[in-house]
Amino acid sequence: MKNKIVLCVFILMYASTTILAQTPWELKKDTEHIKIYTRSKPNTKFDEFKAVTTLKTTLKTVLNELLEAPKYDPSLTSGVSYYVKQLSEKKHVFYAHKILPWPVKDRDIVTLLTVENISETKVKLVLEGLPLEVPEKQQTIRIKQLMGYWLLEEINNTTKVIQQLYINPEGTLPSFVVNALLVKGPFQTFKKLKALENQI
Repeated sequence: MKNKIVLCVFILMYASTTILAQTPWELKKDTEHIKIYTRSKPNTKFDEFKAVTTLKTTLKTVLNELLEAPKYDPSLTSGVSYYVKQLSEKKHVFYAHKILPWPVKDRDIVTLLTVENISETKVKLVLEGLPLEVPEKQQTIRIKQLMGYWLLEEINNTTKVIQQLYINPEGTLPSFVVNALLVKGPFQTFKKLKALENQI
């Protein structure tokens, strides 16, 4: 996975996705063939984001990149996404921990990723929080609310990539700070995905 699925969470530190939200998307950034949208959602102070791009590479290449991660080790490195275990053929558990500057408390997150093969040319990776799957760490706030997905669709030798994500960062972080970071993280993540175009 190389930090793409869960690490997006920590690059921007927080985000948001909910199917129930009906607020229109607002385009916040459109550059380098990457579009980032945000919108508010009911019953929460935190916005959600949607990132969209098209890569000149195969669906398989993108999928392998998103699923690749080092094996979980308690002596882990901050900001790296680790593969914890496989629950079934389609369900995988990932873990990431982020050391944050004082006075902000560190955060960690356990993510359940479920692979849904929609067709031969379209795959959805559903993301949800699985907070009890890994023991909590001292002095670290466990992020519990995560909902979102990656949608990959191969079209004419390219792959359209969409990520939509909602995260409640927990704790007392001001929502205006969290929402202000909502564009930077996904954009950096998608720029890294663009490097896959050079691996053909």
